[in-house]
Amino acid sequence: MATAGGSASIITQVQQGGPSLTTLGDTTSEENLTLDLRATQFVLSRDELLTLPEFVLLSLFPNGLFPDGQMNSFHDDGVYSVDFDPVCLQYMLDFFRQVSSTITASNSGHDDADIENGASPSSPTNVLQDRAGIIVLREDLDFYVIPPRRNISHTEMISVKRNAGKVLLKQDGIFSGLRRTDDSGTTEQHLIEMLTAGGFNTDDRWGHRAGEPNKAVICSLALARLRTDMRSATGDGKDSNAVGMAQKLLLFWRKPARRCWWEGMDLDGVEGVDGKLKVWIRRVWTLEMSVIGLR
Repeated sequence: MATAGGSASIITQVQQGGPSLTTLGDTTSEENLTLDLRATQFVLSRDELLTLPEFVLLSLFPNGLFPDGQMNSFHDDGVYSVDFDPVCLQYMLDFFRQVSSTITASNSGHDDADIENGASPSSPTNVLQDRAGIIVLREDLDFYVIPPRRNISHTEMISVKRNAGKVLLKQDGIFSGLRRTDDSGTTEQHLIEMLTAGGFNTDDRWGHRAGEPNKAVICSLALARLRTDMRSATGDGKDSNAVGMAQKLLLFWRKPARRCWWEGMDLDGVEGVDGKLKVWIRRVWTLEMSVIGLR
C-alpha cells in the first residue's frame, strides 16, 4: 500500500516516472506525428503529445515515444496507427488547449516575493506560477454478467451483455460508484473530499464515457482544473484546507496512482431480461496531475 499524503491509504500502486513539463500546443515543433485512431486522424507535435497524461502516452506508445522498434506501426504514408478512442483524445486535447489559452505571463518576481513571505518553493502557489494544474481522473470498468437464466444461448448472452453495458453507460456520475457509504472518515470519503476541494463538484459527471469495442469494458475520463483560489472566504488569509488539498494532489504530478475495487449490483431495465440482472463490476481508478504552462 502506497499513500498519497496523510495517514489513510487512499490510492494504491503509485508509479514513478511520467512526461516532462512542456509547453502545450507548440506548433513550431520540428517533429509532428499523424495518428490514426480507429480511422480518425490527428496531427500533433511532439511537444503537445508530451503534455498529455501518462496513461494516454502509455496507451499510444507502449514502447516509448518514437522508438526504433515501433516503426512497424507506421503505414507507408507515415501515419501511426493505434487502437485508442478518438473521442477520448479529442476531449483531452480540447480541455488542455482551453486551459492553456487562459494562462498568461505574470510578474516573474512573484516567486521571490512569495518565498520572502514564507511560502515554500514547492507550495501550490509557486509550482503553478505561470502554469495550470489539471486533475486527470480515469475509470476502467470491467463488468461480468451472471446469466439471467439456465440454458441461455451464447448469442443471447452476448446480447444481454451489450444491453447491460448500455444501462451502465447511463450511470455516469463520477462519484456514484465510489460513494458506497455516507460514513465519514472512510478512505472513499476522504478521496471525494480531496477531489472536490481540488476542482470537481460532487454531482459532476464523466466528461467522456464510452464502451470499448467488442469488450465488456467501459472507459471514463474526467478533467478538472486545479483550484488556485487559496484565499479564505473572509479574505483574511489563505484557506489552509484548500492549500493542503492542493499539495496532496500535486503529489500525483508525474506520479500516477491507482485504486481498484469490486462491487456487485443488480441492474434494472436491461432489455431482454425479466427482473433484475446480477452484475459484478471491477473498477480501476487512475489519478494523476498534469501541469502545463509557459516555458
